[in-house]
Parts: sequence; structure tokens; C-alpha cells
Amino acid sequence: MASQVAHVEKSSIFIPTAEKYVEAAVGSMGHDQPRCTPYWAHSIQCFFASLLPDALLDEWRLSIGIRRMKLTT
Repeated sequence: MASQVAHVEKSSIFIPTAEKYVEAAVGSMGHDQPRCTPYWAHSIQCFFASLLPDALLDEWRLSIGIRRMKLTT
């Protein structure tokens, strides 16, 4: 899954294997959370991203989307 979506060939600290992500996702089921980031490294990323101004975060997300679109076309 990681290689198809993010164009990454192997897992790393911020890119878990599908099995590790599913394990974390299933473990978070039933918890009442406003935002779901079941994998611990993604929770760290989300925390630091929440410190950024919304406009900067939106620009960063848009640049990632554009980069991924270029890779798939």
C-alpha cells in the first residue's frame, strides 16, 4: 500500500508496513477521538503540524498533492 499511494518502496519510521498500520488502526477502534492518527509516528507528525498556521499547512498539503499527481501522470 505505501508504495502505491506514497510512491515509497520500503517502510521507515514514518511509513509503517501495512500490517503495522492495520494493527494500530484496529487498536484505536472504539476510542472517541476528534481526529484519528492510530500510528504513533503519525501522531507526532500531526502534533507538530497543528502548531503551524493553517495557511502554511494548507500550502504544504497542496504541494504534496501536486507532486503526487505529477508522479502518477
